[in-house]
Amino acid sequence: MVEALGRTPEEIRQTLRKQMAEAEKRAKNARELVDLIKNAKASGFDSRREVEVEVDPDGRLVKLSIDDAALEDADARDVEDAIMEAYADAGRNMRDYIHRQTTERFGDDGGTLKDYLTNLDANLGSLGR
Repeated sequence: MVEALGRTPEEIRQTLRKQMAEAEKRAKNARELVDLIKNAKASGFDSRREVEVEVDPDGRLVKLSIDDAALEDADARDVEDAIMEAYADAGRNMRDYIHRQTTERFGDDGGTLKDYLTNLDANLGSLGR
């Protein structure tokens, strides 16, 4: 039997099959993650829980709810600050959700998605600042 790099052809085939199966699993995980993230929404609140903001994975505001209590005896600046606080909270929540989903599938550092996660930290982590 001929050996290549100290391994038989069958051992090489087994190694290749294993690597292909692992690559297919990573691709499946990536597709599932993309679908999950694409449809994700995250909510955030101000410290008094009078304003709720919902964002999509890109950090775009998709819902804003202001409790009547937030408008009583408040000036426009207070309401603006509460909205920005809730917006920042929603961005952090989305960032954390995406990190959690990514690390569950690809490990603590995000694997090949590490650059994406770093960019995500910069974008979603800066909302409302």
